[in-house]
Order: sequence, then C-alpha cells, then structure tokens
Amino acid sequence: MKSTFITLAKSLLLLGIILTGCRNPVIDQAAMDNPVLFDTIVTSERYHLLGDSTNPYCSLESSFIYPSDYPDKEMLQQLQKHFLTSFFGEDNASSDPKTAMDNYAKKYVNGYKLLEQEPALFSPESRQKTSLESMFTYYEISSNAIHFNQYNLLSYSDFIEFYTGGAHGKHAYNNHVLSLLTGKALNEQDIFIDGYQDELAEIIMLAIAKDHEVTLPEELENMGYFNVKEIYPNNNFYVDADGITYTYNEYEIAAYYIGKTDVLLPFEAIRHLIREDSPVTTLALLKK
Repeated sequence: MKSTFITLAKSLLLLGIILTGCRNPVIDQAAMDNPVLFDTIVTSERYHLLGDSTNPYCSLESSFIYPSDYPDKEMLQQLQKHFLTSFFGEDNASSDPKTAMDNYAKKYVNGYKLLEQEPALFSPESRQKTSLESMFTYYEISSNAIHFNQYNLLSYSDFIEFYTGGAHGKHAYNNHVLSLLTGKALNEQDIFIDGYQDELAEIIMLAIAKDHEVTLPEELENMGYFNVKEIYPNNNFYVDADGITYTYNEYEIAAYYIGKTDVLLPFEAIRHLIREDSPVTTLALLKK
C-alpha cells in the first residue's frame, strides 16, 4: 500500500509539471533505484625497514568498494573501470579488483623500501642524532564511499590520508558522479548552463559563510580562509537527493587546520543554473 501511494504521488507530480507547461524531461519512475550491487575488498600491510622489527615501518590500511553486479554487463565494466582508475590509478584500470588491490599494496611497500638504499640512516650514530621512529614511520589509509545510487546517477568519493614525515599527515577527498545512461563521468559543463561560473562561485561563497555563521563572507578570512573572492567551482562535487555538494581539500581555499570544506548547494538554490537536459534535472524537479 505504501509503495502504491508513493507511485501515485510521483505520478501526480509529473502531471502537475506537464499541466504547467514546463519543458522538463519526463520522470522515469522505473529508474529511481539503480540495480547496482557492490562488494568490498580490504587489505592491511605493515613492513619494517630491512625486515627488522626494531626499525621504522610503513603501514597500509585500505578498503575498496566497487560495483560487483549490474544487469547491463557492458555498463558494469565501464563502472568498474571508473572505480578502479580513480582509486588505484590508470595502471589498474583493466585489472580485476583483487589484482588491483594487490598491486596497490605491493607498490606502496616497494616505494617505502627505497629508504633501505640509505644504510647510513640505520647506523648507531644516526639513531643517536635523530628519531628514526618519528621521521620514517609512514602510513597510508584509503577508502571510498557511495553517496547516491538512484535515477541513473551513481555518486561516490575516494579518500586518502597519508604521512611521509613532517609536521602532519595529508588528506584528500575526490568526488565522482557517473551516468548509468552513458557510462561517463559527469563534469560541471554537463550540469550547468553556459556562463555559470561567476554566479555559482557567489552561491558557494555565501553558503560557506552561512555554514560558519558569519554575516559577511570576508569575515571567513579572519578564521583561516584565503581570499574568499578567489573561491570558484573546482569540479570536485557529488550529487545526491539534497543537491550538489562541493568539496575543497585542505590548503585549497583555507589553512591546514580548517581541514576540508564541504559545501551543500540545495537544488532550490541552483535550479536556475541547471541545464534543462542535465542528468540531474529530474532530481532538481523532485526537490521542493
């Protein structure tokens, strides 16, 4: 009964759109939920320099979610290629997920082993002068997450945190939106009308100011943000039922201690900038 009610409600919404003369695309009820299934591969590696447990070590913790099944097998291959490429790099674009993860772990450890070519680092004299444990104990943590899987759109993010010496580790979030109609990754030009950049930049800047509860965007500069007038759309976004979320990584628009900045732009705030033939237009219409 609940399912029938939801279907009826969506039909009435579509009828209202048609009667008001809007030239928006017809809402495909059957495409609301994408039949994409997922699986996960996890790995954990630790290696001590020179194979000596008293020496510094590197550690890798990685969790990879990937599309494991979809009715259209050709489309499934395209989806998997996107996930593999964004997470493991171009070299593993054609690998199966397990092989890609194995290659990833092996490459990480082999990169760390290059330190072994500097034997002076491990001499007694060196140990007395420096803290090898703090200088050469490295780590990397990587994962990804699914944000949205409906209406022929699949949004996900890759995350990596790593430390290779220095004052602190580094973090990065990279967002992706895939079309299940074309198998391609979407960019801003696929979604927004021509000349969208300046107005969208203004909306983003005001949204950040609102999130930090300041009246004037310029006040953000007193909190650690750089020149707010240089904040522009960076193509690092994902889509979900609430709108489009932009991510700015550390150092991109603000000092390190601010961390990343996520900016949710509700569809109602940016609907006038969305192309009529955009892959997200259906979502923008459904969100009041």
